[in-house]
Amino acid sequence: MKIALFIPCLVNQMMPEVAIATLTLLEKLGHQVIFPKGQTCCGQPMTNSGCFDEAKNTTLKLLNAFKGVDCDAIVCPAASCLVAAKENFHEFDGSQEAQEVISKLYELTEFLHDIAPIKAFARPVAAKISMQMSCHGIRMLNLATPTEQMGKQRFNKVEAVLGNIAGLEIVYPARIDECCGFGGTFAVDEGAVSAKMGKDKAQAHAATGAKYVVGFDPSCLLHLDGMIRRQKLPIETRHIAQIINDAL
Repeated sequence: MKIALFIPCLVNQMMPEVAIATLTLLEKLGHQVIFPKGQTCCGQPMTNSGCFDEAKNTTLKLLNAFKGVDCDAIVCPAASCLVAAKENFHEFDGSQEAQEVISKLYELTEFLHDIAPIKAFARPVAAKISMQMSCHGIRMLNLATPTEQMGKQRFNKVEAVLGNIAGLEIVYPARIDECCGFGGTFAVDEGAVSAKMGKDKAQAHAATGAKYVVGFDPSCLLHLDGMIRRQKLPIETRHIAQIINDAL
């Protein structure tokens, strides 16, 4: 498939290794990957704060970067940014061109599970990982069944994608999908609450005895990484793209 890579500003500035791993793994899987120029912020920090007018120009600049691009899918390795882009594109542009872009948007895990499943992994990854089931991915992209939903057949696309990697042991922290506390601008507006939630979540991951906290949302991983380092906990953070890339 021909894939246009959507790399949010947070990944570009703070976790470029996630972008590199995403590009590399998609190419290893045989996809043609392009990177449309002109990409910028999805507008989430501004819309989260109620600054919709200020967000509009930024959001439309990002949307215009993908309009008319010849590709089968637009893939993003950041769930919360992907959700924000979908919502903001729809809010600010009702054109057919915008709808065509929106219809091609996929978070990386979603793409690898729903659209182009990985047939086989080439290498084992001998590690115990604790899964970070971030809020946007499971509650807005349906990557897994949230624990608060009762009486449904449960599913977990993240575990389904990683589960075929030889040597990988997948565990979960206590209170599996409780928020890590980052919450975008919540971490700024309610810093003390955000920090306490982050410390608790980091400790819960470390208590599993895992080598890595692995997630699909870089913003949550950044928050947890800070809490892990400040508390000197014996665990590290990795994005799902880095784990998959190591196994291909």
